[in-house]
Amino acid sequence: MKKLLKKILLSCVFLSTILAFSPVFAEVEAVLGSPLNKNESLVLELPKISAPEIILSREQYIISYNKVRRAPNWAAWKLELNQFGDSGRSNDFAVDTELKNYLDKKEGNKTAVDPEDYRRSCYDRGHQTPSADRTNTEANNQTTFLMSNMIPQTAYLNRVVWEHLEAYSRSLVKLQGKKLYIIAGPIYDKDLGSIGPDKDIPVPSKNFKIIFILNADQSFSDISASTEKIAVVMPNIYQDGTAPGKSPSDNCPNIDTNHEDKNDWIKYKTTIDVIEKSSGISFSYAHNTIK
Repeated sequence: MKKLLKKILLSCVFLSTILAFSPVFAEVEAVLGSPLNKNESLVLELPKISAPEIILSREQYIISYNKVRRAPNWAAWKLELNQFGDSGRSNDFAVDTELKNYLDKKEGNKTAVDPEDYRRSCYDRGHQTPSADRTNTEANNQTTFLMSNMIPQTAYLNRVVWEHLEAYSRSLVKLQGKKLYIIAGPIYDKDLGSIGPDKDIPVPSKNFKIIFILNADQSFSDISASTEKIAVVMPNIYQDGTAPGKSPSDNCPNIDTNHEDKNDWIKYKTTIDVIEKSSGISFSYAHNTIK
């Protein structure tokens, strides 16, 4: 009996030690839009994160929205050939009214981001799900311009190196017959200040992206440990390599997009483990998909 009690006691100590060092993940506050089990942008399961999250589940993407940082924790979407068309670029940045209505009823002191919140900040309204990944209809393209899909990006990050990876991703689908499952989001491991009239939209120091590369006839259920992947972490910097100050001036640095190496994104390749550690997000499906 004493031996049994000792074993039970040791087991309890071991369990409490595990719990003490396990990350604490937040619960999803709400799911707005379509049911998650019918959203084809979802890769096996939701990433786990300790930050507050409201899930925006739409035909075009899934977004984990952080109502405190007023920006996405992450955005996930599928990219295949039938999502390209001739709708063009809406360029109509807009308040996410579905999110706004929810926050207005639920929170009182929380509100959805307005396009004007980025005015005079020196930061671009940086898409996470790109406009050019949704050009099959005007409605699908317009949905990418909702402000819930934006984070503050420098012009250099948004229009040069980040865009080069976006273009490469589209070439995989258009020219090589691939299907992609993509997830992207901000990283806040340095204090770059905040923007907006109330200075309540923190500027991320980096942007991550993970791309799972499949053949066109495959689906998310075919993702395995051997699936080809691209993982990057890109710094939110100016073209000269310097980081923005906490209070950017109105004299925003100019950028030159004409002579950039289109493969410049390659130098930012990393691993999913590094992204998990720096973002605080767990992508367990990326590790537990061995068939």
